[in-house]
Amino acid sequence: MKRIPVCEVIDQRPVVDKDLPRPSSVFRPLTGDVCHIVLTELRIPSSTMNCGLFEEFRDDWRPIKAHIKVGEADCTVDRGLQAVVLEMRPGEYRDFCVGDGGEGRISGRVFLSYVDKTSRTSWRDDDRLKLTAAARHKDAGNQLYGQGRFADAFHRFNLAVRAVLFVRDPDAVRADRDAMYAVVCNNMAACQLQMSNYEHAHQLSGKVLAVEPDNVKALVRRCRASAELRMFDGALADAVRALEIDPGNVVAERYRDVATRGVNDQNARYGDMVKKMFAA
Repeated sequence: MKRIPVCEVIDQRPVVDKDLPRPSSVFRPLTGDVCHIVLTELRIPSSTMNCGLFEEFRDDWRPIKAHIKVGEADCTVDRGLQAVVLEMRPGEYRDFCVGDGGEGRISGRVFLSYVDKTSRTSWRDDDRLKLTAAARHKDAGNQLYGQGRFADAFHRFNLAVRAVLFVRDPDAVRADRDAMYAVVCNNMAACQLQMSNYEHAHQLSGKVLAVEPDNVKALVRRCRASAELRMFDGALADAVRALEIDPGNVVAERYRDVATRGVNDQNARYGDMVKKMFAA
């Protein structure tokens, strides 16, 4: 099963230097805050892939001013830098080394100059704002999926589903909540299928079907995951149900045939085993 790294922080440590000013605040950034940073001493090997925020600075040795909005990072190295900054206070310096989820590494020094705080009271109390945030993360995930960045898309969809799950009064927004939950879990299942994580794809499709039992995409995705896991009885049942709802669905037809052959082969092997048992 392919690991989906949220981030890879290899090392981080506060810079201890008596000549540097002390941090100006005891408060650390939170999700939604905009952090204004300065990056220096960057080392970005040519082997490092998908450098995100760092890409345009690959060959630039000058101090770099940038800003990041906590919770909006869309690649492994950016999420790593975000994790480092979340541990900092305004006015603090840190040396860091983050990975790209593979063999690539980026290291340097980051200075958190100041933080624009975002009000969370309205978001915490307003379920409509949570659904709006979920829709925004979903749209960002769809763009990443279209670029073939399935792990990064999965993380965006995961942020969307978490916003949905934090709804305080589900009954008041039941229809919109369930619809968003189903779409996002379906998209997460699609990501897992692309990365051959069939057990997770099966579970996520099941979550969709618990809310929308006749969701054809979820039926087909669970069918495919079941077939890859050699759970042919379940795959066949999902394929048949999907074709009842959407006759002519090409993917459902293909996996129905795969599941039928799998069930027949398993039954034949079981029959042979029983014969051998009684023959002995």
